[in-house]
Amino acid sequence: MDTSECRVLLKALALLGSLVLCHALVDQEFTPVVTATCKAGYMTIKIQTNSSFIGAVHAKDYRTPSCLTYGNGTSSVSLVVNLFASTQSSDYCGVLVSNKTEERSLPIAVRIHKTLELADDKFYVITCGKAGFKNARNETSLVSLKMLDKEKKRRLQEVFYSHPYVMRAEISRPDGTYGVRVKSCFAFNRKNNSVTLIDDRGCPVNKQVITPFSYNEADGHADAELRSMFQFPDGNQIHFQCDVGVCKGGCPELNCDDVATTRPGTYDGAVVASTSVFVLQPGDAAALAEVVEASIWGPSWLLYLAIALGLLFLLMLIVNVFLCSAMTCSCSRTQVVEKEPSVIEDYDPYRSWHGTQYGSRYSLNGKRGYVSGGSTLNSARSVSTNSDHYAIVESSRHHRSPNHLGYPKH
Repeated sequence: MDTSECRVLLKALALLGSLVLCHALVDQEFTPVVTATCKAGYMTIKIQTNSSFIGAVHAKDYRTPSCLTYGNGTSSVSLVVNLFASTQSSDYCGVLVSNKTEERSLPIAVRIHKTLELADDKFYVITCGKAGFKNARNETSLVSLKMLDKEKKRRLQEVFYSHPYVMRAEISRPDGTYGVRVKSCFAFNRKNNSVTLIDDRGCPVNKQVITPFSYNEADGHADAELRSMFQFPDGNQIHFQCDVGVCKGGCPELNCDDVATTRPGTYDGAVVASTSVFVLQPGDAAALAEVVEASIWGPSWLLYLAIALGLLFLLMLIVNVFLCSAMTCSCSRTQVVEKEPSVIEDYDPYRSWHGTQYGSRYSLNGKRGYVSGGSTLNSARSVSTNSDHYAIVESSRHHRSPNHLGYPKH
């Protein structure tokens, strides 16, 4: 295998490795933990991710330098926003002010990529005073909000209008020390139009729209059924957000049928979780097939890329096997075969003492390997120590008698 073929094979292996890595990153769910504090007229938003973050965090609809920050490859990033900037100021980031409580909130977007808008991007409405929590092992519990298929409980990013779904709030690393309570859930769109689903007690505003959350403390998740998926008139993307209250030692039982319980419970902390879905119209069979395929295999282009790279790797492997076998055969044909030395191979036709046309240089009765020095009868080197009988092989076609030699007759 030459150098160029080795390079091609290494490139194919590198592409296959990067594909596996990319698929692993896609499978890993993006669940940032968002906390915010307010002090001296500024809101400090801190984003903690479960892996290195190289995306962007910005105020929704505002990508100005004062309202935007980028991840530097670490697992945390911070954004500082001026809460009292006027609309004409360059520091204005779209802070919302409540007319009743004077609370200031800020819609933000946490994007995986610096410039692209992806389906896994997270959107939050941040209000000051909400903090995260750590479990008994001093580990940060990640809180995620998911929209699941009602039958198979698969996570979905595309849903159908008027179909029922399950909204799940899930906490990673549950240890049984802390209990959770999902509250203050609402849906909103890009233009900040919103509708409240769960109130600040944790009870549904309208039970015809969503059921109360049922809690599974052992698995660390809470499920509520969204009876019929809805959408806003000006777009098909909906963002859902909930506050997850944390209670050390477990949260008290909640009775939503008791109308006397109007005050929200007290919690040791709260974590914000959100998810986004695209609402499709029913009857779109192609879109439904794409949703099912995407939930099982991931994006279709990723599947096609994996198949193409797999075929390329298999082709390169077969070519290299044939090349290696051909080179092995070529090397085996050029090997020098050594044989036992023999008497015949000792014969050299270019030596000066080779036999004449009148006789053989080998004695029939001599020892093995006995060589006659000449083939004539008068040759001194043709005398044998064992026998006086020799075979004279005459090669002349017309043997002359002594009379032809000119000797006188007697």
